[in-house]
Formats: sequence, structure tokens, C-alpha cells
Amino acid sequence: MAAAIFMASCGGGSIESDAKKVADLQCKAQKLIEKAADGDMAVIEESTKLTKEAADLTRELEGKYSSDSDKKKFAEALIKASGDCK
Repeated sequence: MAAAIFMASCGGGSIESDAKKVADLQCKAQKLIEKAADGDMAVIEESTKLTKEAADLTRELEGKYSSDSDKKKFAEALIKASGDCK
């Protein structure tokens, strides 16, 4: 995660790739929650960890994309990337 944040904060990624990183973490956490709902309670801790990682990365990226235009682009890219969760 530190490498992802470092790359994001140093301009290493585009809005789309940064949004994809967040969406991927959120998707993995969602899949684990679905397993927990099916009775696999052992995955809750991992899901919580991934959710926290996604939230931390999102907060880090808020500093990177501070203009209204960039915020809007990031939000749109995140929605699009989240739609790829399968």
C-alpha cells in the first residue's frame, strides 16, 4: 500500500489508474463481505483491512486531486472503475 500511495502522491498515476486502485480494493473487500454473508466469517478481518486501505488511499488522493475539475474526474473514474467489479 505504501508504494501505491507514494506513486499516487508523486504523480506516478493518472486519475483513471488511481481510481482503479481504489475500486480494486473496494471490490476485493466487497467480495470478502459476500463470502462472510455465505457463512465464511473468517474473511471479515481481511475485508475490514481492505476497506481501510481503500479509505486511506482515497484520503491520500484527495490531496492529489484538489481542484474541482480533478475531483469530478476522479469521482467519475471511480464510478466507472467500480462498475468493473465482478
